[in-house]
Amino acid sequence: MEPILKNEIRLDLILKILKDNWKKYIAVMFITGVISSLLIICVPRYYVVRVTLAPEYGEQSPISGILGSAASFLNLGVGATGGSNAIVPEFYPDIIKSTDFLVGLMSAPVKSQDGEFSGTYAQYLTSREKAPWWWVVIAKVKKIFAKEKEPFNASKDYKVNPFALTRAEYDIIKSISASIECNVDEKTGVISISANAQDPLVAAIMANNVKEELQEFLTKYRTEKIKNELKHATELCDAAYADYVKAQDVYARFMDKHQALTRQSYKVEETRLSGEMQMALEIYNALYQQKLYSESELQKRTPAFTTLQNATVPVIPTGPKRMVTVLIMTILSFFVYTVILVAVNDSKFRGKE
Repeated sequence: MEPILKNEIRLDLILKILKDNWKKYIAVMFITGVISSLLIICVPRYYVVRVTLAPEYGEQSPISGILGSAASFLNLGVGATGGSNAIVPEFYPDIIKSTDFLVGLMSAPVKSQDGEFSGTYAQYLTSREKAPWWWVVIAKVKKIFAKEKEPFNASKDYKVNPFALTRAEYDIIKSISASIECNVDEKTGVISISANAQDPLVAAIMANNVKEELQEFLTKYRTEKIKNELKHATELCDAAYADYVKAQDVYARFMDKHQALTRQSYKVEETRLSGEMQMALEIYNALYQQKLYSESELQKRTPAFTTLQNATVPVIPTGPKRMVTVLIMTILSFFVYTVILVAVNDSKFRGKE
């Protein structure tokens, strides 16, 4: 008999091996199926919720252009607020994986679908999320040899310091990072945010929280500078208006008091007070234009997002696919056992040559 793998694959010999060992095949596939079932049952079910957004990029409004030109003409220096956004959608996945962003999610309020839990997301991860038994065993073994870490401070008033995380906080940050994901379609610009949890309601809440946190982060980033400029312009405008009202009041009282007098010194004083009042009015008008421009810029720079897919509490778990996993492992055992039998019989045939 020729070796099975000498020059070419002998399908007839392989079929003969399968026929002679069919009982062993049944035993191997049955055992594999049982073991796979026992293992996959230990893996907790999880749910994935996806939210999709379409960013709307604002364009310069006509009033913004008019006020910008006026501000430039008056040399107020407010044109510096222009320019494109430095954070493009391609950077959004990096934003939600940053420590500062993840720390903000630790205190996000969540509750379980069965109503038995209500608290922060960090408390949920440390008290409600389950792990397969082998991970529990590994964790206990590590705990024997590793230094005991400080427990997570779950008090309501405790503030996590992103600059100096404890070991417990770092582990929670890693869990949060693994449970959320953000993808951006380069062609359409559509942002897809997903969150997974072992509780369907928690998954839906966290998907919505990540969406809102990202929107808040981007809004703050894009508008923080112009908000400061608007605050400063408002303060200057209010002060200029007070100066104008004061100058107007001084001029009015002077005119009331010296209305019937015709001395040249009074006329000079009247001209001076009138000029001061007019100058105060011009300054106020200029600062008021700056304030209007800053308000227009703030509106233009505030990002808007259209929600294409809202968070919905899932009914069916996303995974693990238990039946599919058992089937794949059983089929895989068939091929692996076939390779072993072919290799063993091939070596026997080679020995007979």
